Amino acid sequence: MRIDFHSHILPGMDDGAADLKESLAMLKMLSESKVDAVVLTPHFYRQNERISSFLKRREEAFEKLSEAASEIKSCPELILGAEVYFYPSLSSDPDFHKLCIGNTGYILLELPFEQFHDNFYSSYAKFSNNCEQKIIFAHIERYLSFGNAPDDIMRLFEYGNALCQMNCSSLAEASLMKKKTMLRFVSDGLISAVGTDAHSTAHRPPMYGKAEKLIVSKCGQQSFDRICRRSEMILADSGLREIIQYV
Repeated sequence: MRIDFHSHILPGMDDGAADLKESLAMLKMLSESKVDAVVLTPHFYRQNERISSFLKRREEAFEKLSEAASEIKSCPELILGAEVYFYPSLSSDPDFHKLCIGNTGYILLELPFEQFHDNFYSSYAKFSNNCEQKIIFAHIERYLSFGNAPDDIMRLFEYGNALCQMNCSSLAEASLMKKKTMLRFVSDGLISAVGTDAHSTAHRPPMYGKAEKLIVSKCGQQSFDRICRRSEMILADSGLREIIQYV
């Protein structure tokens, strides 16, 4: 299955699709790229909103989109999730599990856009120790733009197993250096999911098809198939170790 694991398609939820018309246009683009399922991951910021309020807004947007999307031929399956911004005490919130993807125990976690220093690693270690959910790091390549080396990214795994999601744009539009780094991550089996992180049809549009072609041409069909299979395993709520060991 081709699964878009990161998108901002739900209408009026965040800085993504402003309305239903834009949402449907984005879904049609994904359909044209033969995407089978899309995880709807609007931004969640604990410092700005309660989980209960976010979930209510998300459900209302999802109902509108689901009804309208039934008119789209070969529309991808719609799966609810969230892009959860890292907040040290969030893993202790009794409703934290409600932000998981679909019926899984996986959380898509967005890390701070900054260079990772010891105080951040310390905060993340406490978060990880308290967290009963399994973590997927959102758009792992973005943190390379803030002075973080690949080794700084890999240090995150010292605090417990987690998975990595990569944005399609990191291959389709990124600098040559970042593109080479991410292709190496793909070849080394560090990427378990890809997402368009699409916000509209014009600004950060869905680029799943372009990313697929680059992965296949540079890393081989097996690398792309591995990502697809691991993504299916996430949606089936397979264990972290089982997913990581799938080659």
